[in-house]
Amino acid sequence: MVETQKYWFAARTLSKQEFAVKKRIENLNLEEGIDVECYLPTRTVISQLKYRRKRNVVPVARGLIFIHATKQSACDIHNVYGVQVFYMKDFSTHSMLVVPDKQMQDFMFLLDFSPSGVEVLNKNLKRGDRVRVIKGPLQGLEGELVRLMGHKRVVIRLEGVVSIATSYIPGSF
Repeated sequence: MVETQKYWFAARTLSKQEFAVKKRIENLNLEEGIDVECYLPTRTVISQLKYRRKRNVVPVARGLIFIHATKQSACDIHNVYGVQVFYMKDFSTHSMLVVPDKQMQDFMFLLDFSPSGVEVLNKNLKRGDRVRVIKGPLQGLEGELVRLMGHKRVVIRLEGVVSIATSYIPGSF
């Protein structure tokens, strides 16, 4: 029986190969006709050179890419097509780490909505109350309420992968 259910998988790439892996997977979709989507969270960084400023698009988390595919297609990317991705493991089940669709949608929405108002947190935060934003441009976003740098923020946590925090959100929202 062929599984048709698609999942989001978190994968690691070789050092500084995130954009090359993303391009390779997109080319596989065109050339081989496989039905795989990938998401590389990025942000724009402005660096000051001697006489000018330079804009660079860099990954939010180094070496991290998300792949939306069936389990078989995700395995084929590495085993059949030779793309250098290494899937993160879920420690409890010892299988490929699956990121729930709702968490992935919230993660992508928050990064697309306000890349400058997002702070990437790779340290463990004390778990707070689960919240849903009910007002404002982030309405519908679900996450964890934390106090960070003196402000209330909503944290979207992809378990075992990465956490991101919104900019300040008023308590009434």
